[in-house]
Amino acid sequence: MGWRAAYRLSQVAFAELSFQAIYAFRQGNLLPPGDASKLATRARSRVLQSKALVAGLLGFLAVGASFLLHDAGIVTARLLPYPIPVPVFDAGVLTALLSLDVAFLWWTGLQVLPTFLSSGVLPVLEPLPIDERTLRQTATLLYLRLFDLPILTLLIVTPLLVGLALNPLAGLALLPGLLTAVIFALTLALVTGRFFVRRVQGSRGGGGRTLLRWAYLVLWVVPAFAMFGFVTLAPTFFSTLSSLTAGGPSAGLDLLWSAFPFPLAALPSLTTAGSGTLPLGGAGLGFLVVSTSGYLLLGTAAALWMGRTLHEIGLTPPGVPTPPRTGSLDLRTTGPVYSVLVKDLRMASRTPGYAFLILLPILDAVALGLLTYFTGPRPGTATSVALGAVTTAALLATFFGPAFFAIEVVAYSYGRTLPLSDRTLVLGKVALIAAVYLVAGGLVLAIADLRVDQPLVFAGFVAAELPAVIAASLLELGILLQRARRRGMPLVNLYTGAWVALAVSIPGLFVAAAPLVAYESLQGGSGLVAVGGMALVALASLALIAPFVLARGEP
Repeated sequence: MGWRAAYRLSQVAFAELSFQAIYAFRQGNLLPPGDASKLATRARSRVLQSKALVAGLLGFLAVGASFLLHDAGIVTARLLPYPIPVPVFDAGVLTALLSLDVAFLWWTGLQVLPTFLSSGVLPVLEPLPIDERTLRQTATLLYLRLFDLPILTLLIVTPLLVGLALNPLAGLALLPGLLTAVIFALTLALVTGRFFVRRVQGSRGGGGRTLLRWAYLVLWVVPAFAMFGFVTLAPTFFSTLSSLTAGGPSAGLDLLWSAFPFPLAALPSLTTAGSGTLPLGGAGLGFLVVSTSGYLLLGTAAALWMGRTLHEIGLTPPGVPTPPRTGSLDLRTTGPVYSVLVKDLRMASRTPGYAFLILLPILDAVALGLLTYFTGPRPGTATSVALGAVTTAALLATFFGPAFFAIEVVAYSYGRTLPLSDRTLVLGKVALIAAVYLVAGGLVLAIADLRVDQPLVFAGFVAAELPAVIAASLLELGILLQRARRRGMPLVNLYTGAWVALAVSIPGLFVAAAPLVAYESLQGGSGLVAVGGMALVALASLALIAPFVLARGEP
């Protein structure tokens, strides 16, 4: 049949994939009331919103890199400790850009691959009279359509911006590096995502297996967390680069020319300024040529492997069969709020997207604690670290809080027959958000207290902000409840659009930030007065919001 038939099949298959990604109908979710003919269009629109958001962030990175490239002379002269040739600085900027592109696209792929597999689109096509080659081509096109806007942003917008900052030839010379970065990111997402779906997602429960799942999920968050770390350590990276190039060609610099993606990022400098402006000895030039050729060949091999393997992976069932449990089962009754909390944690441990919402504030707290531990105490360290930890944990937990309603897309198929009120559902999710906040704050306290011996300062900040975090969560979830009442739809169908996340999170962020603003306003006086004012504002927010939301939470 060929690529034309595969393209037509992928059009229909992607509509089904979008529908399952938003409504999860095959997993037991109820479809929202209203005109059924508009559901498919709405699903495609919301998937398009998600892809546009990723593309926008990649474009934002390219814009930032283009400004640095355009002002390279000023940056190298004023901000770096040693003189550095502008072409080397350009190669460093493009190395950072390609690294961030790989990390961000890989992380995005990790989130969407379980949806790609659980949608069951490719098994539906298998019995049809379609030849094997066309099915492989359809699977490839379907996978690429999940990333089409981000890929087009990388392959079109980024070279244009680099070309405007340097010259058009430099933008063209960056294309091999961008294409290789895209292939590597999609291949990494496919390999790691398949392993998770086969070995982790469908595994049994139990303490040991739960710890194993969360350990794997921490690895899934590493690409996103590495982006934050790379941006934070960018000054150190360029300082190291400037010190390496200050002494001319060396063994360390030769190894740098062979590390991905530095040789590919150096191509624009080579094509526009020539090799004479780079600190390249004979070995360095050899490393550069061999590494560039090797990465291009490896990217070609990875692309061919994906084309052959995607169809087979798409037919893999999302769950892993497990043998029946032997012995008796011990059933324990718990409170309904606690049950919702435990259910959400179990769902998140099998779904990377939800686990990310829990792990990001916690890993950020670990990074802040380790930074304090290694840099050592300075005047005002305890107060600044405590305030930074509380601010980051509170705002991250509040911003991501409404997303936990998306867990109900799957859980509602099991829990909708249980006598659970909306109030119980809301309180369970508020308990989860508060637990994430407390764990994040506690980790900073535990790590930083090894070097900053003022635990009461940390405990005071965490306790003072906690009522505001609870109030912000109740406000956000109360908005979702009211919207459900007004539209007459199941609560689980609310959180299915990017704009809903923004609209719901903004009021919560204001509530969570109010005590922090109060602290800054009262900081001129004693620290005890400032923390006390912070606590009073937080308690007042909770006293105003909680009765209003919980009164409307009855079924």
